[in-house]
Amino acid sequence: MVDPEVPSEPLLSTPGYRPPETMNATTRHLCAAPYVDVTFADDVIREVVESERKAVPPSYGFDIDPVVRHSLRARRLLVLRYALVTFVLIVGYCLSPLATFCWLLLCGFVVAVRSRVMRALAPQVRWAIVAAIVVVGFCSVAFSMLQSMGDLEDLLLFSDYGSGTYGSDFGESGFDGGGFGLTVFDFLYPLLLASAMFAVLFLSRRHVFGIITTELAPGTPTTAPRSTNPRVERRLAVVAGMQRGNIAVHDRDPFLGAGWFEHGWEFAITLGPAERPEGETVPERVHLDGAELNRRVSKAILDLRSEQLGDGEKIPNVFVVPYVAADGWRRTDDPLVDPATRAPYTMASPETLAAIEACPQGGMRHYLRAVVPAHGKEVRTPQGRPVLPAQDSGVAVTAFVHLALEGGLLYAEFVATVMPEVRRLYQLGDILKPERVPVHAAETTLRHFFRDNLFGVIHLARIGWNVIRLQGRMSKSARDADEFRFYDYGADLSVREHGSDWPTGKYMHHLDAAKYIALLDKAVTQSILDFLDEHGVNTTEFRAKAASMSFDFSTKTFHGGQQVFGSHNRISQTNIPKTPRGGAGG
Repeated sequence: MVDPEVPSEPLLSTPGYRPPETMNATTRHLCAAPYVDVTFADDVIREVVESERKAVPPSYGFDIDPVVRHSLRARRLLVLRYALVTFVLIVGYCLSPLATFCWLLLCGFVVAVRSRVMRALAPQVRWAIVAAIVVVGFCSVAFSMLQSMGDLEDLLLFSDYGSGTYGSDFGESGFDGGGFGLTVFDFLYPLLLASAMFAVLFLSRRHVFGIITTELAPGTPTTAPRSTNPRVERRLAVVAGMQRGNIAVHDRDPFLGAGWFEHGWEFAITLGPAERPEGETVPERVHLDGAELNRRVSKAILDLRSEQLGDGEKIPNVFVVPYVAADGWRRTDDPLVDPATRAPYTMASPETLAAIEACPQGGMRHYLRAVVPAHGKEVRTPQGRPVLPAQDSGVAVTAFVHLALEGGLLYAEFVATVMPEVRRLYQLGDILKPERVPVHAAETTLRHFFRDNLFGVIHLARIGWNVIRLQGRMSKSARDADEFRFYDYGADLSVREHGSDWPTGKYMHHLDAAKYIALLDKAVTQSILDFLDEHGVNTTEFRAKAASMSFDFSTKTFHGGQQVFGSHNRISQTNIPKTPRGGAGG
C-alpha cells in the first residue's frame, strides 16, 4: 500500500535541462550548419520553434538547444547581409539606373552560364550559346556607343576651324564625355559597384566563418545565443528539457532521430513446453515473465562491454535505455499532454515504463534501445604505448527490441538503424584554420558573387518574411492545437537526421554499421534462446526462424563465406545458436 505522506514520482513529466560545459563534435557541426546552409536553419526553426505544441524526438549524442539558437542567429545575420546588398543596389540605381541594370544583366548571364541546365548540355552547344550571347551583347554595346556619338559628324562638318572657336565649340559639344553621352563616372561605376558589393559580402562571410572557427571550435565552452523574443525563449526552454526524455512522440516514424532503417525482423512463436520423458505431464503453455525477459536481453547487450573481456575485445561505449514510442495524434486533454506547456510529456517514470511493458496492447509501445555511438577507442600496443587516439567515425548504430507476451505466444521485434555522420560541409569548424578565414571568405564570396548580386533582393524578401512571420506562425500553431479536440503533437523532423550525410560515401562506415548490427542481432537472439531454454520452452520454431532471417544491406552482404558487392543485394544471414538446454528440441 502506498504511503500517502510519501510524495510519489509523477508518472509522466518533462526532464530538466542543464547545458554541458563543452559541446561534442556532433553538436558543434550542427550549430555551424545554419551559417552555411540557410535551408537547414529554416527547417529547424519551422519544426522546433514555430510548431509550438509539437514534440521533438529524443536527442542522443547531441544537444538540440544550441543548434536552434545558432539557427536563429544565423538567419538574422543573413537578413543583415542581404539588406546591405539591397542597399548597395538601390544606391547604384539612384546614381545610374542604366549601368545598374546592365550590371544585373551581366550577373544573370554569368549565373545562367554556370547553371546546371547549361552544364548538362554538350560542350559544343554550350560554347555556341555563350558565343552567341557575347556577340549579341558586344554588338548592342557598340551600337549604343555609336549612337551616343551621333553629334560627332555634325561637329566635324559644320564647325568653324578658322574662327578660333574650335576648341570652345568642341568642348561644349562634350568631347570630354557630354557629346558622347558618357562620363568618367560611367566607366568607373561598374567597378565601384562591384567593389562595394564585394566588400559587403566579404565582411559578412568573414564574420560568419569567424564564429564557426572560434565559438564553435573544438574544446570551446558551450555557446547559446539568446533570443530577444520571450515567446521563443519559453519554447526553447521546453524543447531543451523535452529532448532528454525516453518517450518519442512521433508523427509517422516511431524511430525518428535514430537514423535510417537498415535491418529488422519480427516473428511470433508458441510458448509450448519442451519435450519431456514419456508419461510426464507438461502444461500446454509455459508462462514467462516479460520484465525478466527484457532484463535478460538488456544484460546480454551490456555484456558486450563486460569487464571480463579484454580491452580490445569489449565494446566500451554500448549502452541500453528504455524507449517508448507514442503516436502524436491525441486529444488536447490527453494525459500525455502537459496542461501547463500544452506540449507532450517526454519522460516516463520507472513505474510507468513497467506498466507499458506489461501491457503491450496499450497505446504506447515499449522498446529496449541499444546504442553503439560513433566514439571509438584508442589503440595501444601490449606494452601500453599509444598508436592512435580515439577517433569519432560519426556513424552510430541503434537497435530497438520489442518483446511482448500475448495469447500464450512470444512476439519479438528487432529493428536496427544507422545514423550517418554529419555532412562534411557542416564540419567547417574542424576543417578550416582560423588564420585561413579571410582567404576562405574571399574565395567563397567570389564563387557566389554574381548569384548574390542577382538574387540578393529575393533572398532578403524570403528570409526577412520568415523572420517577420515567426511570431505569427507560432500563434497559428497554438490556435490549431486549441481549436480542435485532437491535434498531431508528433515530431516529423529530426535535426540530427536532417543534417546527416546520407547516403554516406565511405565504405568503412557501411562495414562498421554491418558489424555492430550483426553483433547486436546475435546478442539479442542468443539471449532470447537462452532464456526460453532455461524456462523449458520448445525453441525448435524459434531456431528455424532465426536461421532463416535475412540481412538486407544495400551495398554489401556476406553469405556462406562469399562476399557480394553491388547495389541493393539481398543476402541471407544464418545464425547458429548454442546447444539447447533442458532437453529442448533443436
